Amino acid sequence: MVLTTDFGKIGMAFSCTLFLEAALKKYKNYAASVDEDTFKIINEWNKILISLLKDNKYSSALGTIGNELISQKHLCQKFVQKCVEHAPDVSVQSLHYALRFNENMKFLNDKYKLHNKLNFVDLGCGLSPLATVYQTKYDLDRVYCIDIVPEIADLYTNASYRLNGKIPLFINWDLAQNISEQGDLDTLVSIGCLPHMSIQLQKEYMKIINDKFSNFFIEIKYKKQEDIKNSDNAFSIQELQKLRLGAENVSNIETVAIRNCLSYLSKFVHAKPDRRDFLANQSRSLFLSR
Repeated sequence: MVLTTDFGKIGMAFSCTLFLEAALKKYKNYAASVDEDTFKIINEWNKILISLLKDNKYSSALGTIGNELISQKHLCQKFVQKCVEHAPDVSVQSLHYALRFNENMKFLNDKYKLHNKLNFVDLGCGLSPLATVYQTKYDLDRVYCIDIVPEIADLYTNASYRLNGKIPLFINWDLAQNISEQGDLDTLVSIGCLPHMSIQLQKEYMKIINDKFSNFFIEIKYKKQEDIKNSDNAFSIQELQKLRLGAENVSNIETVAIRNCLSYLSKFVHAKPDRRDFLANQSRSLFLSR
């Protein structure tokens, strides 16, 4: 068993999508927005990623854990599924991946049904198949992604082209704002990205998102008490109260945030009633949307 926590530059992103697939299968009763066709796309996505990652040029970027995941997956087809079933940390984290992916899917599905179109950017996309799922599902000409890791953009575009013959356009944050101002980009989703930024930088991004995007679904973290470990980038309740004062239509956003959060917490507790400690002892996800 590997004891190091070396994820390299893309090992964490790879592990997230790999464990997401197994968790969606295990917890399908709690991820109703992910239908069978979507699951097939995710399954094919991971097969293509693994095929591409066998190239030695990605070895150092994968880190020790990423390389070990590929090695073990090759030795045992049920390796990832067994991790989700029996490895305590993987089990709860993968459930977290599945539930927030489900909430994200529900948001985008609702927006598409309402407007019969989607012009969205995935901020901090990592190797999540979200953009490719929607480009495939709705035959979209253009979806946008933002990630600062060059290897991710390289992998993502290659994998997407192999899967559906289309390529999400990778842009930077400044260009996303410009495209939004031109009216060609109205929706932003961001899961697992903002909590890696400082609180101040998160506030700056959130203000821009609120000002420039008509629709958004973003994840931030909050802490119930100050003594929770490793929560420097999580908002305190007091900070959230201050933050709300500067947001337009805050009552609508706040109401939806509470509904989103309760949906997530309820599904988590029902899916894994023996792991309430995961919610009690860590910062929690709060999903803001409009």
